[in-house]
Amino acid sequence: MKKRVVVSSVSVGVLLVACIGVSSMPTHPNNPIDSIAPVSENYEGEKPIEKIKPTCNGTTVTSDCTLDGVNYVKYIYHEAVAEKSHVETITTYKRVVTGYCTLCKDGTYSPSCATGRGACSHHGGVAQWNAPVYGEIPEYSYKTVIDSPAKEAYYEKVLEQDNTLSN
Repeated sequence: MKKRVVVSSVSVGVLLVACIGVSSMPTHPNNPIDSIAPVSENYEGEKPIEKIKPTCNGTTVTSDCTLDGVNYVKYIYHEAVAEKSHVETITTYKRVVTGYCTLCKDGTYSPSCATGRGACSHHGGVAQWNAPVYGEIPEYSYKTVIDSPAKEAYYEKVLEQDNTLSN
């Protein structure tokens, strides 16, 4: 009794392994059952079978393809490119009155902006009381400089017949 049980379970195991092994075996490219392909040979009186080209989409299918009945050697989609630019700061100076002081006759200002007697005594006397003192204040403006202009998306197309480039 023990022999039969052992023999039958071994034969079930072998059968199971054989089934699993056959279903997971890689197929061979020359196996006639696994690789059914159209015959390219021409029989007498029959038209030759044309190779059907894939449809061009510009991203995954980009060469030796067809679209709307036109054959293309190259059909590539180029995405739009954003404009590249930078901003430059332009600095100019504006002359404005920054205060008032006593102007001496030699063109210098009184160091203490004195307004009384003796002001500018060593500079030839006073030329003007409360003369405006000028200074320069920076003013900033900004300018956008385009390094490379934006480009719209386009298809690069090379026809099969004349190999001319068209966009």
